[in-house]
Amino acid sequence: MDEIFLLLLAIVGVFAVGCSVGLLGLGTMIDRYPVGDESKRERGLASPIESTRIAVVLFWLLFVIGVYGILLETRFGLILGITTLFAICLFMFTALAFSFAVLSTMRRKKHKSEVPVLQVGTQDEVIAITQSDGQPSIVSRKRYDSHAPAIMIGAMLKKE
Repeated sequence: MDEIFLLLLAIVGVFAVGCSVGLLGLGTMIDRYPVGDESKRERGLASPIESTRIAVVLFWLLFVIGVYGILLETRFGLILGITTLFAICLFMFTALAFSFAVLSTMRRKKHKSEVPVLQVGTQDEVIAITQSDGQPSIVSRKRYDSHAPAIMIGAMLKKE
């Protein structure tokens, strides 16, 4: 067996263990994050921690299939193994990125819900009045009736 493939298996194995532990931790954090009324919430296979566990189990099953394909030492086995390992690594990156995005969205939503916002203005201009820390702040934003490329060109040319 070529030593390069054994090195590949070792690197992917270390990556897999670290990412699996991280993904399970993120799933637990998302599942335990306070979202308000917990009495209406149902915990089942679709809950974050259970779906994360299912994803990690599927990951490890596919990892074993990929290792078996590489250890076969046939052309088809090597192609199957390397492709499977590459695909599950991309899956793990995607799962971690999605979990971080969900957790940050939940945190941002909680912080946004604490600040009341009042929007007033005409059709051309919107003025948002927010109150954070007891002090109101006014944010003005002008609406443009043109399409997106004209807005981008205007922003690049610093037009008001």
